Amino acid sequence: MSEHLDRIVIDTNIYISAIFWGGKPREIIDLGRDKRIHIFTSLEIENEIAEKLRTKFRLNQEEINQILLDFSTFTVPVKVTTKIEAVPGDPEDDKFIECAVLSRANYIVSGDKHLLDLKEYYGIRILKASEYLAILEKKERRTQSTKFTQKPNKPE
Repeated sequence: MSEHLDRIVIDTNIYISAIFWGGKPREIIDLGRDKRIHIFTSLEIENEIAEKLRTKFRLNQEEINQILLDFSTFTVPVKVTTKIEAVPGDPEDDKFIECAVLSRANYIVSGDKHLLDLKEYYGIRILKASEYLAILEKKERRTQSTKFTQKPNKPE
């Protein structure tokens, strides 16, 4: 696993938005698929995705399994062994903090008010999809500009 790539955890609402509406959430999923970032997940997160797809979107088990199988091709599973109480307004969101802490993630990407209100948890920044993409774009621009400004080695 390449250490210089961002390590992120994605909230269920970002996965759902990526599946049904595309936009910036889909861009983030595609970054993971293209191996430009590392996306971490847990069984608890996958179970929540499956539950939302079943109850809110009426997908059948075969469709849900196919979506989760697709996600598994570019996400890194994390076994949650530590329970953390970090989200006072919605303890159901603690699963994203737990996964992020155990995976040593840099970011949690979410559209959830309770998580976004935290802004950060022990150095893990909690951002909207658009905010994360803006940060990534800045990093990539900086990387590109340093490639062009570096002086070539002089031959000996």
